[in-house]
Amino acid sequence: MTYFNSMIRLLQFDIAPMKKLNMKQLQYFCIINVIILGVIYGFSAFFFSKIVLVEKGFDASSFNALKIIVAGIPVAFLMHASAALFVWVFLRAIGGKAAFILSYFNMGTASISLWPLAPFIAVLQTGGRMPLMVGMAVCFSLYGFAVNVLLIKETFQLSRIKMFIATSVTIIYIGSFLYLWV
Repeated sequence: MTYFNSMIRLLQFDIAPMKKLNMKQLQYFCIINVIILGVIYGFSAFFFSKIVLVEKGFDASSFNALKIIVAGIPVAFLMHASAALFVWVFLRAIGGKAAFILSYFNMGTASISLWPLAPFIAVLQTGGRMPLMVGMAVCFSLYGFAVNVLLIKETFQLSRIKMFIATSVTIIYIGSFLYLWV
């Protein structure tokens, strides 16, 4: 299965091609998807924060743009690694059967579903609170979450009940964290 065919089917909630990938392919797909997510986020952060930088007295030249865009890549990898570790620890505790590295690569591969979300997150981080932007962020968050839940369920070989419990607790945990953070 090629990269494009696998990713299109994953985005259509068909994870059958993911089962056929070997570890090396999964690793490459993970790296590609997380790097592109980081570039999209970095470019969006630069584009939407240019006004904020100028207002604060910073130089918004192209050199700073490159730094902001490239900084999105480690941010994406850090968020991906944190999420993969949280999911792995929690799901192993309730009987999941996946190794951490498999969880890490699968979640990284599923990060393709978060590409459309990145610009909206950048808008929200720069202070944009337009109802349309918030609505789009929520829609793309739910879509990305659904793709990840489907792939994680299959990776950890969990029953529907255990996956429902895990998803519910994760939503409560993330919701509480975001409530306290904001």
